[in-house]
Amino acid sequence: MPSVPAQPSTPRPSASAHDRADAPTQQLPLPADTPGATAAEAPVGTLIGAWRLVRPLGQGGMGRVFLAERADGAYAQRAAIKLLQVAATADARQRFEHERQILAGLEHPQIARLLDGGPSDWGPYLVMEFVDGEPLDLWCRQHALGLEARLALFDSLCEAVAYAHRHLVIHCDLKPSNVLVDREGRVRLLDFGVARLQGRSQQGSAGITPGYASPEQRDGRTPGVASDVYSLGRLLLVLLRPLRPLGGGRDAEIDAIAARSTAVDPARRYGDVGALQRELQRLLTHRPVHALQGRRLYALRTLLRRRWRWLAGALALLLAGAGFTWRLALERDRARTAEILAQHEARSAREVNDFLVGLFNAADSFHRPRAAQQTAQQLLDQGHARLSAELRDQPAQRAPLLAALATVYENLGQSDTAARAYGEAIAAYAEAGDLEAEEPLLYAQAFTLNRVGRYGAALRAAEGLRALALPHPSPQQLIRRHNAMGVVLTNLGRVEAALAELQAALRLLGPGDGALRATLHSNLALAQLAAGRADEAERLISAVFDPRHPLVYRRRTIRAMALAAQQRLAEAQTELLAADANIIERFGPGNSHRHRVLRELGPVLLQLGRPAEAVEALRTALRCAREGGEADTPLAASTEGRLAVALAAAGQPQAASAALASAWQLAQAQADGGDPVGLAQLQQLRATLAAH
Repeated sequence: MPSVPAQPSTPRPSASAHDRADAPTQQLPLPADTPGATAAEAPVGTLIGAWRLVRPLGQGGMGRVFLAERADGAYAQRAAIKLLQVAATADARQRFEHERQILAGLEHPQIARLLDGGPSDWGPYLVMEFVDGEPLDLWCRQHALGLEARLALFDSLCEAVAYAHRHLVIHCDLKPSNVLVDREGRVRLLDFGVARLQGRSQQGSAGITPGYASPEQRDGRTPGVASDVYSLGRLLLVLLRPLRPLGGGRDAEIDAIAARSTAVDPARRYGDVGALQRELQRLLTHRPVHALQGRRLYALRTLLRRRWRWLAGALALLLAGAGFTWRLALERDRARTAEILAQHEARSAREVNDFLVGLFNAADSFHRPRAAQQTAQQLLDQGHARLSAELRDQPAQRAPLLAALATVYENLGQSDTAARAYGEAIAAYAEAGDLEAEEPLLYAQAFTLNRVGRYGAALRAAEGLRALALPHPSPQQLIRRHNAMGVVLTNLGRVEAALAELQAALRLLGPGDGALRATLHSNLALAQLAAGRADEAERLISAVFDPRHPLVYRRRTIRAMALAAQQRLAEAQTELLAADANIIERFGPGNSHRHRVLRELGPVLLQLGRPAEAVEALRTALRCAREGGEADTPLAASTEGRLAVALAAAGQPQAASAALASAWQLAQAQADGGDPVGLAQLQQLRATLAAH
């Protein structure tokens, strides 16, 4: 097996965790109008966008890294700014901004967020969340961690990488200096996607880290999920090497797992990060690892290690007759079964890897003329169609890819399409008999159906989530059950039951569940608002409001609804306009996220005595619903009902009647999974307009 470069044993200051630039990096194509000053010339105190450089943290082939502070007075924050040492090219601004927006949307507790970035007088810059921590390998040495503790940290790293893969983002540069452990003992992954922003995933091998880059990266080929699996295999060796020899056959198992992770042929590696995690779980529980398939004595040895107490008691009986021979035959059959499973997993690896690499190649804007480039929507639709055709009879392979596509549809504002894709993924996992995998998808589907107003269908998803027969549900799984049910019941008008569900979820939270706590507070705010307690709703949402959060537009909208309910209309308008600006900056002007904000802005403008502006806002909301594939949803029907009210107030009774008739027709068509509260409101509105 190739050797892995040893890591430095001398501790570094914790602030330097962002500057271990232990590899050269290829130059990022620079927007053509960016001045030619270099990162090396930028002095301390320089303003870069809204940030002031405080002190250098380090320098490498990619440029310089600085500790920075927010300088615009909006709020106090520290960050790590990377000034990229690059040469200008003429055609990179659009690609740079597109990639940056995708990466800024990654929200996971183990991923250090990309906060900002763009061109400056000193070259392109990236603003990363500052993590005060130590590299993973150094942390493990300093705390003398054993095998289980090291693998627990490694599993947290794998969770972060797998999350990004589900969002179709590859890291491309996994190495010890990019994996930190913070002061609370949590793994934090840095520089996610910086390789993509630097163009390294498409432009040869000049910027790779030699000890950790996959063969396809070294050859200048397009990286995929398997490339990150390779780097994780190298990291695993670095992490576990100080514990050797482990004894009991563990060293051979670890070598086999690492060898499979780092196979030269990507198709011979684990099919995804989850497969590597499951293999390590087999290692910890003394079950045969697939990487040692076909070795009969190995299968027997792991069985003895796992069940030694029971086998010791039964050994005398087994040796008394033919039972001993039967036992060996059973182990032979188990070894054969493990071999068959491993072969099946290898085929799955090739199929999944081929699909994802094909999808990334189709999206490769660097090698396509602008006229031939596909939109994200076209790319996803083609991938969806390919899945149905190519993996029709393979539910275990089809399911995770459908789940990934559903997540991306949702992030693009295509919630109705996402809900259908989640349903297909759930059905595929059910066909494959994987209840554990169904659980997070039912949760996601319930929320997605909520967003488009399909509350009946959302209730069925939440009930399906609760009915899953998981043998030992984790606290997080129980929290998800309560949270999903609480949100559905809020929208169905069953407010007290909703509050009970959400409070039950809060009681299950642990000390490290900050992000989930913020989500629950947001949902509690909506429930309190539905209960008529707008002041309490405002308090709850303000307590978790963070202008840096990728989903800040949602929390601004909830706060605006609470303000409007208290007749603080000017403040509500300000929040909604800010939320709309957040969405346009992140997603562009035409998407269903804007629909959900502008449908709240219309009534606020109407109460402010500006009916013409309310009409314009609501018409724009409906246009965004159409562009986001949500024209035929209960939420769109509700928005059209609001438009009817605004048109009537603007002195357009005929247009108001037409809008109301359209809303009524759509609401009736969607009655099964629709909004019973909204339908009742439409009935009342219809009677009111008829009377006038």
